[in-house]
Amino acid sequence: MTPSLALRSEILMHARDFFPCWDAIAALQQDLGREDVLLNPLIFLTALDETKRSRCVACWRGEELIGVVYAVEHYVRGIRTGYALSGDFTGRGAVLCRPEDEAEVVHHAIHKLLSSGIHALHLRMLPTDTAVISERRLHVCALDGLIPGDRMKLPGTFEEFLGTLGKHTRRNVRYYTRKAEAEGIHFVPCLSQREFQAAVDLLNKVSIFPADADRLAHDERLMTLYEGCERFALRAADGTFVAVLSGFPVGDRFHVLTQLNDVRLEQLSLSLVLRGFMVEHLIKAGYDTLQFMGGSSPGFGRFCMPQQYRSLFLDKRWGLVSILKRASGWWVKRQHRLGRHTADLLMVLASGFLNEEQLISRTAIKPAMTGPGQSLGTAAHKDSAETVFSSR
Repeated sequence: MTPSLALRSEILMHARDFFPCWDAIAALQQDLGREDVLLNPLIFLTALDETKRSRCVACWRGEELIGVVYAVEHYVRGIRTGYALSGDFTGRGAVLCRPEDEAEVVHHAIHKLLSSGIHALHLRMLPTDTAVISERRLHVCALDGLIPGDRMKLPGTFEEFLGTLGKHTRRNVRYYTRKAEAEGIHFVPCLSQREFQAAVDLLNKVSIFPADADRLAHDERLMTLYEGCERFALRAADGTFVAVLSGFPVGDRFHVLTQLNDVRLEQLSLSLVLRGFMVEHLIKAGYDTLQFMGGSSPGFGRFCMPQQYRSLFLDKRWGLVSILKRASGWWVKRQHRLGRHTADLLMVLASGFLNEEQLISRTAIKPAMTGPGQSLGTAAHKDSAETVFSSR
C-alpha cells in the first residue's frame, strides 16, 4: 500500500506568485464545477490595493494542487498589521477545494498564515465540513448559522418574480414604483461610464451609505473583465440622477455591485424601485439568477436562497499583540455593559477577544437574525468548537 503524500503549502503574496499555479487553480475550479467568481484568482487580484495585500495559501499533495485559501492582510501606511481576512461578507471566495479535503486544507492554511507573521485571522466561509479543531496555541471562536444568502432565482417573467416575493414587498415594489413615476422619475437602463461616474460623485454627497473610492475603483476593475456590464439609474424630471446601480454578467447570472440613492428622496424608496426595474430588465434579457456581491439588501435578502455560513475568529494566544487584543476586548466588553458606544476600530483590534454578541455583529449572522421574517439557528463555539476544523 502506497502511503499518502504529505501536504505542503505556500503563500502567494504577489500576482507573479499565482502564475505557476494559475492553470492548476483553473483546472480545480472546473473539476469542482464551482461557479463562484470570487474563487477566480483574477477577480481576487482586482480587490488588492495598498491597504489589502494577498496572503493566499496554495496547498499541494505531491504535484497535485488540492486547495487554495484566499486571504488578504491589512496594511496601514505601507506597514503590515498582522490582521488577515478571508472570504466576503457572505462567506464566498474563501476556500477552493474538494469537500473531503476541506478540513486539511483549511488547517494547513491557518498554520501557514499564523507562522508567517499573521496573528489574527477572520475566516468567513461556506462550509462543507463539520470537523473539529483543538489547538492550544490558538484562541478560536466559531459562529455557525443559516443566512439568507446572496443569490436570487429569476423566473421567466416579472409578474412571476413578484409572485415569489412576500405580499408586503410585492405591494411596496408596485406602490413605490407608481409613486416615483408620478414624481417624474424614470428608469434609465444604460448609462455610459462617464455618466455613471458623474452620478456617483453627486450621489455620494447625498447618500446614507456613501461608497469609498477604493470600493468604486474595485467595481470598475471588475467591470473591465466582463462583456455586457450594465449601469442602471433612476433619473428625475429635471435630468438629475437620483439612484444608480451597476453590475456584470457571468453566463446567466448577473452580479450586482454598488448602489447609491439620494437620501433626500428616501420617502420614495428609490433602492427598491431601482432594483425592481433592474430585475424586470434582466429577466427580459434572459438572466435567471441575481448575485448580490457582498450580501443582499434586507428588502430582497429574505427571498434569496439560504446558505450555511461559518465565521472563524482565530488569534494567537500568547505574545505582546495578544495582550493588546485581550486588553482591547476587555475595554470593549466593559463599554458594552455600560451601554456606551465603542469605535469600530477598537472592535477590530480586539479581534476574537469579544463576547458572542459583539462577534456576531461583525458577521452575516447579525442581519440574518434581525432581518424581517428571518429565523436563524446559530451555534457559537470557543476553543474546542464542535463545528470547526480539526487539527491533524
